[in-house]
Order: sequence, then structure tokens, then C-alpha cells
Amino acid sequence: MVEERIAPVWVWLPGQTTSTLAGQFKYVDGRGQFTYDTAYLDAKHPSLAPDMPAKPRPLKISDGTGIFPIFQDAGPDTWGLHLLERRKERQIDAFEALTLCPVDGVGNLALGDLTEERLRVLEIDEFLAVLDEIKAQGKAITDVQEQVLDAVENGTSLGGTKPKLTLVRNGVQYLVKFPAKGDDPWLPHIESAMLKLAKRCGVDACEGEVWQLPDGRNTALLIKRFDRTPVARGQSRIGFVSAHSVLRLDKQPLNAAQADAGLLSFSTKGFNNDSLRKSYVAFADALARWCGGREHHLEARRELWRRIVFNAMIRNTDDHARNHGLLCVDMVGKRWMLAPAYDLVAPLLARDKPSLALAYLYIGPKGQHPPRLVWAASREDLYVSAITHYGYKIDEAMEQLEAMQATVQTCWRDFLAHEGMPEEAIERYRGTFSELQ
Repeated sequence: MVEERIAPVWVWLPGQTTSTLAGQFKYVDGRGQFTYDTAYLDAKHPSLAPDMPAKPRPLKISDGTGIFPIFQDAGPDTWGLHLLERRKERQIDAFEALTLCPVDGVGNLALGDLTEERLRVLEIDEFLAVLDEIKAQGKAITDVQEQVLDAVENGTSLGGTKPKLTLVRNGVQYLVKFPAKGDDPWLPHIESAMLKLAKRCGVDACEGEVWQLPDGRNTALLIKRFDRTPVARGQSRIGFVSAHSVLRLDKQPLNAAQADAGLLSFSTKGFNNDSLRKSYVAFADALARWCGGREHHLEARRELWRRIVFNAMIRNTDDHARNHGLLCVDMVGKRWMLAPAYDLVAPLLARDKPSLALAYLYIGPKGQHPPRLVWAASREDLYVSAITHYGYKIDEAMEQLEAMQATVQTCWRDFLAHEGMPEEAIERYRGTFSELQ
């Protein structure tokens, strides 16, 4: 008999520092069902997401992983899963990951029992004290010590895994990102500089700074968490959903034949439905369901285009769907907006004509020519995309792009130098910031 697993679902309502029981999630044989708690409905609390209306009837999901995408966003990333599996000394499946991981994930949801251990978030002073304990002992003994040591010493070689922790400084929560094995040692400085340069270019980016640890060897990037707000009694949380979840990229082809047909279409025509679904174009359209009104949708699309342009100008090809998301700015009014830009990294080795991770332009069929998607970034195609998908007129798109290009060209060296990078390290990035053609 297939086991049915059940977990409570908790939500931090706007302005609240403690969680409220939203309902119950049942998971069995790859299918999920969520039912709002009666008390939650009686209090007329808002729905968790636009596609999860607050009604008595159960909400079901049977495609993808069988777990509601917004629940998945609340779970651990690759790094968090690595730590969890190492602590448990076994593989952890998707349901367990959600119910066992620390409750410091992005957004305002959590699944499972909220134990003291899962809720714990270290102050920076506590973090430094743990480092001193490890040094005195010569090894990590407790779970907390292992977590801290793993992050600082980068104790993993998992591809794509970035060591990170949430720490509190002066009542504000920060995501602390440490370079992984093999990373450029100047990575924290580069990302901090790019966040500031993005703001100078008119992009809404999160706040970051370089943190030099007292040992003099290690540096990290401190990112002020945009999904946390300090209030009188602690931290309130803001809802978040990734573009990956908005676009339902957890869905896979139903069978091998469909997968093969999709690959054939893509290889012969440069286009298939899956590649369109996984694109900036689809995300721009999907924003209409989340942003609450035509005016808000228009501004979100225009902001998205500015991010596309900036990613192209710094040759950031890590702009995949999990590196974009929405914040819930009005839970009662069901209005979401683009979360501040994050994970903006200029690579050391970059192409003159960058190819983004997500296609940003759809060109429909013309005569004998089939439809196609555009990933490679050029001025001309960016202009076409601006007026086709992102709500710009051609003259303002040209003015915006030229202003951004001028800012990047004249400021990138100064921004890297301001973060503490030496001139010889900065010079290695000259090709990365060549002018977009």
C-alpha cells in the first residue's frame, strides 16, 4: 500500500512575526492535495497564491512533482539539500526536504512541524563565536558547527552548489554567500559591484556588500533579504514565488515520445513549446496573472526588459528561471511584483555576443520560415523585443539601452575598484564589459 504523507502548512501573514496554520498538505504517490484550515477560512485570511484560492474544497496537483510550486520555493536549494542529506546520512526526497529543512527559505511559507532547531537563525556574533569554538576544538561537533564550517570552508564539490547561510546583523536578516570551490576568489566583490551597477542603470536590485571575515582569509557576500522586514517584535516575512514556479517548469513531458518530438522540433526549427514556456517571453505574459492590473503588469514587463539588457551587458548567462521571482506586495489584494534582481554575476570569460539562459524574443512564422526564439543578445534584437513583448516604444527603448550602455562602459571599473578589487584583477574583466553590438 502506498504511504500517504501529511504535513501542516504555515504562513506568516503580513506584519506578523509568528506563523499561522494555513492548512494541510497530503502527498501520496507523486500527487498532492492542499486543504485550507477551517479556522484560517473563518478568519477570512487571504489565499497563499493566485492559483490557490482560499476555499473549503481541496486543491489538487498531479503533474510535475506533485508538490505545489510555491511550496517548493519554500524548501532548500541544492546547498541546503546537501547539508540535510549529510546530516541524515541518507537521500532525502522532495517531501522530506520541505518538512525537515531549516525554516529560513525564501518567502512566507513553511511545511512540517516548526521546531526550535528549524526556526533557529544565528546572529553574526553567534556565527563568529561558533567559528572560534571550531578552531578551539579542532573540528566541528554539533550540527550548527558543521553547518557553519561547511559554509566557510566550502566543504562540497557539488556542481552549482553555493555555500550560504542566513545571519542577523543589527536586527536585519542577510543571506551570506561564500565562494564555492573553484570560484574566482573575487566573486563576492564582483557580485556586490554588479548589484550596485544595476541600480545605477535603473534596475531594481537587492542590496549587497562584501564581508571580510575576521580570519583575514575568507570573504563573503552579504545580501539584505528582500523577503524579510524588521518589525518591533522580530521579523515579518513576505511571500515569494520564483519564475520557475510561475511558469510551471517542474512539469516534464508525459512520455519519451513527447520528449523526443520536442528535441527534434528544437534541433530542426530552433523552437518548441517547452523552450517557449521556459523564456522571458512567457514570464512577461504570465506576470499579468500575478501583478494585479494592466498598469502594474506594464511596469513589471518594462522592468524585466531592463534586467534582460543589463544581464546582456555584463554577460551574465546565469539568468535562469530560479534567478527571477515575484514578491507579494499585497496579500489581501493578490498583487505581486518583481522581486529585486539578484545573482547578477559578470563572468571572467565571456562572449562578445552573449547568449542568455532564457530566450527573450519570439519571432512568429513568416512564409516558409517557422517561428523561432532568440537567446543571443544584440542591440537590434533587444530593441525589437522591447516593443514586441515588454511595453516600450522604440524611441524610449533606444534611449534606455544607450543610457545603460554608457553607464556600464564608464563605471564598471570604478564599481569593482570600490569593492576592493586590485587593478590587475579588474583588468582581467575588460573583455566581459565590451560594448554590446
